[in-house]
Amino acid sequence: MTDAAAGRSWLGLSWRRLAACDLPGLTGLYARALAHDGGQPFAADERLLRRWFIDDVAGSLAVVDADRLVGACAWRYVGSGGERCAVIVGQVDPDERCRGVGGRLLDVALDSVGAAVAVRVETESLGSGAAALYRSRGLSCVFAEDIMTCPLAGGVATAEIEPDVVCTEWSASVAGRFFAVYEAAFRDRPGFPGWSAAEWVGWISDEEDFRADWTLLASVGGADVGFIAGAGGGWIVQVGVVPAARRQAVASTLINEVLRRMLADGQTRAMLNVNVNNPGAIAAYQRVGFRRTGRRARYEPTRLPAPWQPR
Repeated sequence: MTDAAAGRSWLGLSWRRLAACDLPGLTGLYARALAHDGGQPFAADERLLRRWFIDDVAGSLAVVDADRLVGACAWRYVGSGGERCAVIVGQVDPDERCRGVGGRLLDVALDSVGAAVAVRVETESLGSGAAALYRSRGLSCVFAEDIMTCPLAGGVATAEIEPDVVCTEWSASVAGRFFAVYEAAFRDRPGFPGWSAAEWVGWISDEEDFRADWTLLASVGGADVGFIAGAGGGWIVQVGVVPAARRQAVASTLINEVLRRMLADGQTRAMLNVNVNNPGAIAAYQRVGFRRTGRRARYEPTRLPAPWQPR
């Protein structure tokens, strides 16, 4: 078989549905892609790959070269009623790209889903080739985050510190103060969810890897002005500063304090995700030593006036 678009042979590749026995191959495939493209480090976690590609999926397709898994995609439905959406995920081995494999995988998924439901394509390791493929199928990026990493093995870099900041660790008794700062810091951001205090507190603190000692509230002169939330594995989940206190080293002070605590805990690196439309936050992270190591994104069909809606 030959892919006419790429002009290269598919001879030797077999195509079939994914099975649970493919999980070791999926972890290897994602590990190779992450090493090549960068991206979300936990994307090669077997538990997540089982959820994305095996359990409760509506359909899937594996591409195999001899005994080696070199490509995969899957689609599942989320939501209910009018909010139902088809979510598509996929990956191609870096050594097998430019053969049209990714295009065929995506086309099979899109054709299988059809036009009856909304479609979302998700990737945890976006590369230029994948971005071009999505655009060629009438998909537009609707959300993107940079993954940023800061090595800790050599110590925490010195950064501007606000000496008047007082840090308070997370506890149930001060959770409401954290939420008030979160709401003031993020309500002017695009896509602000408008969560209640209970919803946000649950999102921040209910995960088993939540670290109360890495989740700090910053106060200056008795007023709460910023916060940082941390999780196991060296993750910085969220950082926020109220508008009136920005550009006063509050975020740098919080980040440096948490980085020191992570280093003392034995962590070798710190990681975070930041929306690409937030250049102020990106600059703040760069000042304390973070560098971009990948991008995650969501794509949806380009919105055109009805009835001309791309698949």
